[in-house]
Amino acid sequence: MKKTSSTTKLLISCAGMLLMLFLWHIASLRIHAIVLASPADTFRAVVRLAGTGRFWSHLWASFQRIVAGIALGGFAGFALGIVAGLVGWVRYVLEPLRWLLMSIPAVVVVVIAMLWFGMGSAMVVFITALLLSPIVYINTVRGFEMVDRDIIEMARIYRFPRDLTIRHIYVPAVAGHVASSLIVATGIGVRIVILAEVMGASEGIGHALSLTRSTLEIPDLYAWVAVCIAIVGLIEYAVLKPIEHRIMRWRA
Repeated sequence: MKKTSSTTKLLISCAGMLLMLFLWHIASLRIHAIVLASPADTFRAVVRLAGTGRFWSHLWASFQRIVAGIALGGFAGFALGIVAGLVGWVRYVLEPLRWLLMSIPAVVVVVIAMLWFGMGSAMVVFITALLLSPIVYINTVRGFEMVDRDIIEMARIYRFPRDLTIRHIYVPAVAGHVASSLIVATGIGVRIVILAEVMGASEGIGHALSLTRSTLEIPDLYAWVAVCIAIVGLIEYAVLKPIEHRIMRWRA
């Protein structure tokens, strides 16, 4: 099968984005502006909001929470996944907790966390880290399951030190799964942060969304949605994708 070049992939992605914008524009012509803002109105709203200090204050508050939540959730999931991968019974102990965190609705966790932490950044970061950690945990454990058992047996026969076994056998097997899970967690993390801010924060993108919804400033609402998409794209393509590509080259 012929491999698609990076330039071709980029062009196809741009074409897909233009198609989405075209469909959005067509939909905005048929749906009342009180429901759906047009791409042009949304762009003008982004430019107008970007000229205010309040916009950058909300953006910075949410960005800090997103990064902190993803980092803490990723570290917790990775650490627990390593322990569960190395010690079989730990996996079975953690399985009910993993199932619970992946089953409970995020809005329920937000309400409970508001009782524990009150309103503010601590609550938002806690919820984000808590709900993202199972995603990284599962992929870390899956990476351990993909390790060739013959190689592990060989390491035992030749009495490899545990740190060398982890560094040269387990880490290469786990790294790709963890990098992929962080890309998924980024999109989910942004949604969790925004939800938590809508319900229990006095600043941030979620708080701004709540205000624009209550005042029916529809272009501003869609402008904040566009900002959320931009944040996900920035983190994924500027940070996580390069890390994933480097890991893949290292494994190869």
